[in-house]
Amino acid sequence: MRSIQLVRRTRRTVVALSLALGAACGGGEKGGEAAASAPTPGVANDTITVGNLVPLSDAVALIGKPILAGEEAYFAELNAKGGIGGKYKVKVISEDVTYANPSTSVQKYNKIKDQIAAFAMILGTDHVNVTLPLMAEDNILAIPTTFDAEWVREPHLIPTMSPYQVQVANGIDYWWNRAGGQGKPICTMSMATGYGQAGDEGAAIATKALGTTVASAAKFRPGDQDFVAQVTQLKNANCAAVALTSLPTETAKIMGTAAQLGFNARWISTSPTWHQVLGKSPIAAYAKEHLWTSTDMATPADTATNPAVQEILNAQRKYTPEQVGDFYFVAGWAFAKTLHTVLEAAATSGDLSRAGIAKALTSLGDVDMQGVVGNYRYGAVESREPPRATNIYAIDPSVLGGFTIVARGYASEAAKAIVFTKKR
Repeated sequence: MRSIQLVRRTRRTVVALSLALGAACGGGEKGGEAAASAPTPGVANDTITVGNLVPLSDAVALIGKPILAGEEAYFAELNAKGGIGGKYKVKVISEDVTYANPSTSVQKYNKIKDQIAAFAMILGTDHVNVTLPLMAEDNILAIPTTFDAEWVREPHLIPTMSPYQVQVANGIDYWWNRAGGQGKPICTMSMATGYGQAGDEGAAIATKALGTTVASAAKFRPGDQDFVAQVTQLKNANCAAVALTSLPTETAKIMGTAAQLGFNARWISTSPTWHQVLGKSPIAAYAKEHLWTSTDMATPADTATNPAVQEILNAQRKYTPEQVGDFYFVAGWAFAKTLHTVLEAAATSGDLSRAGIAKALTSLGDVDMQGVVGNYRYGAVESREPPRATNIYAIDPSVLGGFTIVARGYASEAAKAIVFTKKR
């Protein structure tokens, strides 16, 4: 069994930043005990209000908008069926944040925290890191729209889906043991953020289990435009596979550079790396041949085998027809269903205080996600169990959602052996 050794060199800085900004914006007024006993913000008459901190105007809006649309469609459908407990309609309020500037989440957190019962979405690993101290202070829960292994043991988070470390470990292991990669050099290319660190940790776990090491590790920053140096570094290291931790804007430029330089490695990426709009771009042919994505999510193309996916697309057409029913829309639906499950349990118990919502989370056990994403086991925070299996997808611009299945439900021994620990 292996513990994830999570190195967060910026941890003290971001915690101090969030607390300082929180105090400046009026945060820090309530202790956790006092907040738990106060009337619940966001619960009034027959309405429960939930909040989002999500990029809606920068480059990451490419994934932020469809995730939000999936969430809004889910709650619209829920409201049409009577709402939570057959009584409470769900109202959604959202604040635009800048992905490259996590302090914007602190500012927007303080703007809406007293209007909401819980956060349905905080997008970005570093954005979650800077708001976590405030969540603890205010005794409020949030769905992290990011899959760092650290979230598994965070009591104020409602983690969902397979962690990035699991995604990467399974992707590398599949390539090594099932796709002819054994004995060949494995490398990484990752964003210089907490998200990128999570991907690197997955690669370290997988390579150690396979008895090898990462041959070369390339880094880039959010918003970088030129990737010639990084791709040249990987090509010169004779990398046969590269674990890629990026977002779609950077992925497009990385794939384009790799194609231009004739670098024909197998790229193995995490869940937020690709967007189907890239299937209409000049890099589509290269990505189709060389890029895999490892995730436990279903895709819109799974409608023939999964009735729940068909229901999601029906809701998309009914409530958000302007939004394509893509991979991220499906994710937004899954986040909303998870929060709905928590709030439903709190309503059933008759305690919709923030403390009551937190207690409800610990009572859930296994939550059936109907094959849309992997089932998560909740309960006492130390006993939470995330999905260990992922699907391996190749790029296929000709199908809805842009993915075609390579392997379904693959769980490597390395991923199954990960022990999740709380490091703060």
